[in-house]
Amino acid sequence: MKQYVNLLSTLLCLLITYHSPLMAQKKAVAAKHVIEKEDTILMLNGESKHGKINGVGSDVVLFVHSGEKLEYSLKKTEIQKIIFASGRTELITAPAVAKSASDDYPPKVDNLIAILPFKYRSVGEALEQINATKEKLQDDTYSFLSKRNGIYKFQDPQTTNALLIRKGIDENTIKGYTFDELCKILGTEFIVQGGLSRSSKENIASAETKTATKDDDRIRQNKAGSTVVQKTYENELSVLIYNRQNEKVFDNHRTAILSSEASYKDALFYMLKRCPMYNK
Repeated sequence: MKQYVNLLSTLLCLLITYHSPLMAQKKAVAAKHVIEKEDTILMLNGESKHGKINGVGSDVVLFVHSGEKLEYSLKKTEIQKIIFASGRTELITAPAVAKSASDDYPPKVDNLIAILPFKYRSVGEALEQINATKEKLQDDTYSFLSKRNGIYKFQDPQTTNALLIRKGIDENTIKGYTFDELCKILGTEFIVQGGLSRSSKENIASAETKTATKDDDRIRQNKAGSTVVQKTYENELSVLIYNRQNEKVFDNHRTAILSSEASYKDALFYMLKRCPMYNK
């Protein structure tokens, strides 16, 4: 009987010895699962940080990365949201909403017309003079049409040019845009495009005058010559008008009758009086 009791005691000790490490291992695994629950910080740049949040201030979040002891101060302006270990989520900074492409364009105004800087071709003129003539043609067209506009409104040329400059559009790059795209950029319903091609030539006229003077009963003949240079111009103009659907609604070309430098105005105004936007 005593031997039987001793045997039971021995078996019980072995059983306790075997279960103790197993229980300790289970407890360690359970503790590990508890420890693995972390706070997560999502940054605005897309980065995720895992660890423990020690505090949330008015401007910063105190944070310790997993496996580290050093505490960091993260700016709230760089944090999108925090996901706490408990599962609670706190939004810190809402991500910026991407601007729609339509936000870059002014609103469309019905019956608004923009006049583009005129195309100008001339030989022998300085660049400054060419640019000044382009703007002069644009201003002349705006001034003439806006006085007899009727139901239409005309965009100030300064506004037109500023909107084009903001989009990087000049006399070369404008070739890459359709008229419906230009209407969208300028917020207009119609676009007026004009052009002036100018050539000039010099006419030289010579004249000779004779005079007679009497000196000591002798008559002297005097001759004098003069040269006159007269410059004549040939001005060829075009006016085209397109709508927001990229349709041409007006197309006219004319050569000025007179040969003066300013004769382009007569041809320009003659065509503008016949366009559909002129209120007769």
